[in-house]
Formats: sequence, C-alpha cells, structure tokens
Amino acid sequence: MRRLFGGLIAAQSVVAAARTVAAGRLHSLHGYFLRPGRPEVAIRFEVVRVRDGRSFATRRVLALQHGEAIFELAAGFTDAEEGVAHAFEAAPGAVPDPEGLPDWESLRARETGEGPRPPDAIEVRVCQPADDRPGASAPPHRLVWMRPRGALPEDPLAHAAALVYASDRTLLRTAARLHGSLRERLPASLDHAVWLHRPPRFDDWILYATETPIAHGGRAWVAGRMLTRAGERIATVAQEGLLRRPRAARR
Repeated sequence: MRRLFGGLIAAQSVVAAARTVAAGRLHSLHGYFLRPGRPEVAIRFEVVRVRDGRSFATRRVLALQHGEAIFELAAGFTDAEEGVAHAFEAAPGAVPDPEGLPDWESLRARETGEGPRPPDAIEVRVCQPADDRPGASAPPHRLVWMRPRGALPEDPLAHAAALVYASDRTLLRTAARLHGSLRERLPASLDHAVWLHRPPRFDDWILYATETPIAHGGRAWVAGRMLTRAGERIATVAQEGLLRRPRAARR
C-alpha cells in the first residue's frame, strides 16, 4: 500500500501508551491523523505521562516519521471498578450468521476484477454483499462481521489493540455508500475515537454496525458500535473522514 493503514498506527500508539501505565486498562482514545504514514519508514512513538490518578491515567502519544508527526493520540486508562451500569441496546435487526457469508476480500476481488490482496489481519464478512458492489448506491449504514485471522495471545492489551486496529475498517466505505464507488474518491481518515465499555475479548466474531448521518464539505462523520454475538456492546466508535473526488473532477 502507498500509505500505512490508520488503524495500525492507532493500535501501535495504544500499545506504546499502555506500556507506561502501571495498572489499568484502556477505556478511551481520541486520535488525529496528521500525515500519511509511509510503510518503508520506521515510526518513533513519543509518550507523555499527562496524569496518573488513583483511578484514571492519561497519556499523550505522538507518532513521528523523519521527525514529522503523522498521528497524535490521547488515551485514557482506568482500573476495574464496581459502579452504575446499564445497557439499552437497539437490536440491528435480522443479521445473517458470519459462517454463511463470503470473505470480503474474495468478494471485492470478484466484483472489481482485481487480483486478491494479501489477507488482512482482520477477516471481514459483509452482511449485505450486494450493496457493496462497485458503483452501487446503498443506504448509509453497514453491518459486517469481523474477527482476527488466527489466535491472539491472552494479554488483554493485545485484544484491546487488535480491536482498535479493526475499528478503523469499514468506516469510510460506509460514508461513501450514498455516493457510488469509493474507488472514484480519495478517502482519508481525519480523526478517530473509541470508547471501550467492557474489557474486550476479540477471539470470536464481532458485529460492527456503522452509519453515517451527516457529511458536508467533503467531510463525512461515521458512528459505529461493536457487538458480541450475544448482542452486548463492547465498544463505540466515531470518525470523521475526508471524501474527495479526484482533482480533475472537482469544480
């Protein structure tokens, strides 16, 4: 790829921040994508210990290549705590089981006529594949199943980082659905936020429900929720992305 996947940089920044926290798990992050990351260049992660409280810790991370910032992250960590709890989760409707759906990369290759790409770390299966055909204009929401390819270690940080990595998948494609093929535009993530409501376990399929209620000035806002197969919400995601037409097509 010409540039690093944003979810990879965010996940690595989370790990860098967590390595400086004595106790507590990741509960939220807010990141800004500043420049495209280059695959062939090493990344330096600079972590600032903003605060270490009794229950919460805050870290700031700057990811740099050649001395220039490509990503900035603010991350919060918290101890396990007993307290108020509630969940009023609207069911996403009838959802097909992931086992009966085609792998997204195989489906994409067939629809576009392109050769298969190397498999991503996250396996994705689209619940309504027909709406993802190139050039199709579909409703501004999307349901996909996701899981890691292979087993993750028991380290809770590995599960949290993999979930952050996966949370950057599918968002801009959701935003482009009303406007035809994503391939006709130059998408880029601008900022990204994740709230982890429960200690994540990412060793089974997770349903990722995304929707984009607003876009203006070439910037589309997408909200997502990650649910277990039992319907429990693990995480909430929000991202604003840039959807630009190629320069020759702009007015």
